[in-house]
Amino acid sequence: MAARSRPVRRGTWFILGGSMLALTLSGCTIGQLDHGEEYELSALRVVFLDASQIQAKYEEIAGQSAVMTTPRLGLEAQRGEEVVLGFYDFRTQTIYCPKMDFEVCGHELHHAVLGHFHLHQ
Repeated sequence: MAARSRPVRRGTWFILGGSMLALTLSGCTIGQLDHGEEYELSALRVVFLDASQIQAKYEEIAGQSAVMTTPRLGLEAQRGEEVVLGFYDFRTQTIYCPKMDFEVCGHELHHAVLGHFHLHQ
């Protein structure tokens, strides 16, 4: 016995088409609900330097060593050394970082946009 197909009613097509249109349009509006955060930096300057140049420039501008001893969990035995890899000069609005180190340059860009965000002891 051959299967018989039932004719699709016009109302069913209307409902299906309307549902598809609603889903398509709702997808467009969802992407436009949140514009995120937007910042515009009109006077930002970026200077690419190698590691030794960055450390020398930091010492010149900050007036302190680019190599710092940092406490680790307050234990004297776990003190470590940290070296400045890049920095943002708030006074001149200049980022100093290695040219192809996107992590360091991106970090300094966040300082340019958001300001100070490190916890200082």
